[in-house]
Amino acid sequence: MSHMRLPTRVGVVLGLLLTGLTATPAEAAVRAAPSCAPEAVTGALAVAEAARCGGRIEDLSLRTETGQVFANPDGTLTSVQTIIPVRARTAGGWRPIDTSLRFDAGGGVIPGAITAQVRFSGGGSAPLVTLGERDTQVRLKSPWPLPKPVLSGDTATYPEVLPGVDLQLRAERDGFSQLLVVKNAQAAANPALARLRFGVDAENATVRERDGVLEVVDSAGKQLFQSGSALMWDSGAASTGADMTGANAVRHRVEKMETTANATELTVTPVAEMLRAKNVKFPLYIDPTFSKPSPTYWTHVTSCDKTGSYFTQYRSDMRVGKKWNESCVWRTFMQFDIDQMNGAKVHSALFKVTANHVAACAGYKTQLWQTRHISHFNSYTWNTAADDYLGHIETQTFKANEGSCPSPNQQKIFDEAGTVLDAKLQALATSNSDSLTLGLRSNNEGDEYGWSYFVPSSAALVVTYNHTPTAPTALQVAGDCGFSCTASGAQVRSGRPTLQATPDDPNGGTLGRVEFEVYDQATRAVQQAASGTAVTNRAVDQAASWQVPTDLPEGAYSWRVRGCDAFLCGAYSAWFDFTVDKTPPTDLTVSSTAYPPKSAGIWSGGVGQAGAFTAGASGASKVEFTLNGVNKGWFDAPGGSWTGTLTPDREGPNVLTVKAADAAGNTTVSAAGYEFLVRPAGTRSWAWGFDEAGGGTAASVPADRPLTVTGTAARTAGRAGTNAVALNSGTAWTTATPVLDTKNAFTVTAWVKLTSATVSGPVTAVSADGPTGSGFRLQYRTDLDLNGDAVTDPAWCFTMTAGDEGAESRACSTESVGTGWVHLAGVHDQAGGKIRLYLNGDNFDGTDLASYTGGWSANQGWAVGRARQSGAPAQFWPGAIDRVAAYQRALTQGEINSDGSQA
Repeated sequence: MSHMRLPTRVGVVLGLLLTGLTATPAEAAVRAAPSCAPEAVTGALAVAEAARCGGRIEDLSLRTETGQVFANPDGTLTSVQTIIPVRARTAGGWRPIDTSLRFDAGGGVIPGAITAQVRFSGGGSAPLVTLGERDTQVRLKSPWPLPKPVLSGDTATYPEVLPGVDLQLRAERDGFSQLLVVKNAQAAANPALARLRFGVDAENATVRERDGVLEVVDSAGKQLFQSGSALMWDSGAASTGADMTGANAVRHRVEKMETTANATELTVTPVAEMLRAKNVKFPLYIDPTFSKPSPTYWTHVTSCDKTGSYFTQYRSDMRVGKKWNESCVWRTFMQFDIDQMNGAKVHSALFKVTANHVAACAGYKTQLWQTRHISHFNSYTWNTAADDYLGHIETQTFKANEGSCPSPNQQKIFDEAGTVLDAKLQALATSNSDSLTLGLRSNNEGDEYGWSYFVPSSAALVVTYNHTPTAPTALQVAGDCGFSCTASGAQVRSGRPTLQATPDDPNGGTLGRVEFEVYDQATRAVQQAASGTAVTNRAVDQAASWQVPTDLPEGAYSWRVRGCDAFLCGAYSAWFDFTVDKTPPTDLTVSSTAYPPKSAGIWSGGVGQAGAFTAGASGASKVEFTLNGVNKGWFDAPGGSWTGTLTPDREGPNVLTVKAADAAGNTTVSAAGYEFLVRPAGTRSWAWGFDEAGGGTAASVPADRPLTVTGTAARTAGRAGTNAVALNSGTAWTTATPVLDTKNAFTVTAWVKLTSATVSGPVTAVSADGPTGSGFRLQYRTDLDLNGDAVTDPAWCFTMTAGDEGAESRACSTESVGTGWVHLAGVHDQAGGKIRLYLNGDNFDGTDLASYTGGWSANQGWAVGRARQSGAPAQFWPGAIDRVAAYQRALTQGEINSDGSQA
C-alpha cells in the first residue's frame, strides 16, 4: 500500500527505545535518580541537572518527532534518532503517535495524534482531505459525492463512491494514504476511472510537476510536499487486500500511472490496459500519493523498477535482498539528521535495527554501508543509488522468520565496538555535515534466501558526543577600571585588576574550569600571572571572574582566557590589552564667563539659561559635575580639558562641584567647588545689589521691585561689588508693593554692618510691613537674655510674629557680634514649622532655631533699614547693608553657603 503523507517533525522518547529495541551500554546512561525530573526545558538545565543527579536528563528543547538528546552526568550528550515519527506535538504537548480516527465537532474526521495537520471529509461536499497549517494549506476535492465514512481504526472507508469502488483514507504517523479499491471487472470498466480528477484548492501554495514528480511549493518556491510514483496494482495470488505492505503481500502486477497538476486540479490517469486485463486479480488498487520533506527519513529502491522512487510506497517494512520467488532486488536507505553534532567530538556511535523476517531459517547476513545523501526534493531510484555507496561499516547475521521455521524478531547492533561508524561520524561532524545516510543491502543479492524485512520503527542511530567549549566572550576588566572596560586597550588603576569573561559551550551546563593568562604586553613571552585551575565550575553564559594575584607595576599588559570541560579545552579568546596607571590627575580648575564666581558679586543668567563652563586637570580624560547636589555625569575631556554648557536649576547661589578622572579611573584627590549667582526670576525671588553710584532708587533683579529711599540717600563701600547703602536714624529703603508672601515658606538674606559695637537694639536690617507691625525682622538686638543669666545678650535674630504685632518667635545667635560685615539669612520653613537664622552660613547653637506655626501675610511692602511698629517706622539700622535677596522658598544651608561668603 502506498501513502499520501504530510509529515512534520515529531519527538521520540527512547528511554528504552522502541518496540524491539533495548538499551545498550553505549546508548543508555545511568538512569536519573528518583528525586530528579527525567527532562529539562533547555540544554543548559539538562546538563546541570544530569551532573547534579548523576543520571541522564533529556533536553526537551531538542526533542523532535524522530529524535531525542540526553545530557549525561559526565557532560557529554547522547542523541537517539529513529527514521519514522513516534511522537507528535499537540496543543496539549507531546503525545505518542495515535492514528485512530474519530469524528470531530464539525463532522470531519481527524486522527488522535500524528505529526501532520490532517482532516478527512465527513461526507457530502466537504473537501476530501485538508492538510497543512492555517497559513499554508492544501485541500483535495473528491471527483464524486462522498457518503459518510465508516471508521475502523486508522482507516476511513467511503463505500461505493462509484459502483463497485470504495475510497479509503488512512491516517499514517506523518500524513495519510489514499486508496481506490476497485472490487471487480465491471467496476473497472466504468469510464469514470479512465481519468481521475481531484480538485485542488491551495492557500499560499502551488501544485506543480517537476521532473516527473508532483510537488507543492510555497510562494517562495520552497517544496512543502512531494509525490512518489503513482501506482496501481492488483491483489496477487497471496494478497488478502487487507494489508498491501506486509511481509506476506505479493505484488502480482504493478503499473505506474501518469499524473499531472495545475493550480486547480490534480489528474491521475490509470493504465487502461490493466483496467481491462483478464488476468488481473481483484480487488484492484489505485493510489496517488504525496509526502512532505523531512531531515530524517528512509526509502528503498528495487531493480524491478530502476527509475521508480519509493519515498511513499511499501512503508510497513524496509526491504533488503532478492525477493522470494521473484527477480527483484531491494535495498534500503536511511537518512539521519546530525546537524546538532556539527563541530563536536564523537565519543561513540552505533546503529541498531530489528529484523522481522529473513527467508533463510539459519539466518542471513546483511551489510551496513555509509551512502550518499538522499533527498525528498528529488526522485531517488535504483539507477541514482547505484554509485552512492561510500564505505562498508559492518555485516551482521539476522535470524527471524514468520513461516516454516518460526523465530522471533531479532535486533542487532552495528559497529558496537566503535571502530568504523565513530570515525565516519567524526569526519561528518568535523566538516559540519547536516546528515548521515546509511544503507542496508544483502550480503548476496543473487540469493533469494537473503530476502529480509526490517522494522522501520526499530532503526535507530545512537551517538554520544561532546562539543569543544568555544572561546569565551564579553571580555572586560570588572573592577578598578576606567571608562572603557569592555574593549581591548582598557586603562586600570590597580595592579590587581579583576578580569572577567563569559565562557561558552554548545553543550551548555558548567565548565570544569576557566583559565586566565596575563602576559607582559611588550614581549608576551614572559608570563606575569595565570589562574591555572583556580577558576573552576563556572556555568556557561555566566560571567567568570578572576583577580590577578600579584600586584602588577605600572605598564602595558595583555590577557586571554579559555574554557575547559571534562574532556577538552577550547580555543583561547583574542588578546585583551590593558594598561596599569595608578597616578591621579592634578591641577584641577573650573571657570565660566557666563556665570562668574560668586566672589565677583555678579548675578548672571537665570534659571534654565545655559552657560558655558570650562574645567580640566593635568592627565584627565573626563570631568564630572554635580550642580546643586544633582550629579550631571561624566564628560569627555580631550587633552585634559572640557568646555560645554551647564544649566542652573535655581535662582540665587548655585554650587558646582567638579571632579576629574584619567582613563584608568584615578580621580583627583579632592573636588573643586565653584559657586556662582543666578539672577532671580519674578514672583519667586528678587535681589538688590545697591551698586548705583547715587540717587534715591535701588534697582531690583528682576526690575519690578525697586527700592525707594526715605530720608537721606547715601552710599558706602560694599561688601561685594561696588557700593552698599549707608543708613542712620530716619533713613530706609522701601518697595511700593509686597515682595514675599510671608505666610508661606521664604528666605531673606543680607550682608549687614553696624557702625559701632555698642549700638543699642533692637535695630532691623530687612523687614516686611504689615498694617501695624512687621511680618518678619532680620535684626540686631540687645534686649534679650538668651542664656538665662539675667543679663541681656547682644544677638543677631530672625524674628516672626503670630499675627500683626502678635507674639514673637525668634531664632538668634550671639556669635560674631562686632562692626565687621556679617551675612544673615532668615529661613521660614513652613513645612517643618520652624524658623532658622544662619550667621555667615552657619547656625551655631539651639537658639538659632525656633518653632513657628503662625503664619500671616505682611502685605504692605518691603523695607531695608527699618521695621514697622504700632503703624509707624521703627528700629532704624545704624550702619551699612549690601546684597539683599528674597526667595519664596526655604533655602538649604548648602545653598546659603557654608563658608558665609555668599555675595
